[in-house]
Amino acid sequence: CCGIGVVAARHTHRPSDKSASFDYDVPVWTVGESWTYAVQNITVNYNQSGQQIFVNGKIDDFTWTVSDTTGDYYTVAVTGKLTATYDMLLNTQTSTIHLVGSFKPTLTRFKGTLQLTKSNLQVHALSFQLLGITMMKINSLPFALPIPFKLVTVGSFSADFPLLDFPMHAFEFWDMPALTLTMSSTFGGIFGLIQIPFTVSVQYSWSPLAFYTLGEESVTVPAGTYDAYKITSLLGDSFVYYYAPDAGNLVKIDASLPLGGIHAELVSTTYP
Repeated sequence: CCGIGVVAARHTHRPSDKSASFDYDVPVWTVGESWTYAVQNITVNYNQSGQQIFVNGKIDDFTWTVSDTTGDYYTVAVTGKLTATYDMLLNTQTSTIHLVGSFKPTLTRFKGTLQLTKSNLQVHALSFQLLGITMMKINSLPFALPIPFKLVTVGSFSADFPLLDFPMHAFEFWDMPALTLTMSSTFGGIFGLIQIPFTVSVQYSWSPLAFYTLGEESVTVPAGTYDAYKITSLLGDSFVYYYAPDAGNLVKIDASLPLGGIHAELVSTTYP
């Protein structure tokens, strides 16, 4: 699940009285450092190519832990406690399957991996796995059944997603490269009796000056109060997130996009 290593072009304007010493370079992460978020709301609303997927829920103790720093990428292990409902219409080669059900943290184990570039903390690849028991209603059955399941998803980008761009400073703008996000998933029983493969593909067009930040502002989250850069994107209706140099990562995300949304805040971190 490897994408093409592409760094977004940066277009900047710096006021004449602003010294380069106020720029914030890309943070250096070390193995074991972690960030824990509360994801109060996460939604997925996908309806393309005959696949319909709707998920609504939250993730408690959504923790990122740096697990590897060798090479050009940071590998980050992700864990969390997922509570969600779902309604999926999946087309296979032989039939269409309608799944309705819920995930509960007491019955489900969530884990995953993020891969980000060391040079700019841009998203290179991602994967996650859900394993446990879900209360599921299948097609025309009049009641839900407890179904042991395993969901494995691997996502790859055709170009690195430029969530951030360094050095970070006021009055900074950068481009969105043309890229495709492909999510290949397999949903099935943990004993391999049922396997339903499906693929979700989202295309982003090249967009100049798609991301911008006008400066720092004070942001209060459960982890504390930070001077953070408010980054706004032209993607979708609303895509706003905050990067705090003192946290070495995002501290708040508030995104509402055509294919879903997320609202999350930093709860704690071991970043020095």
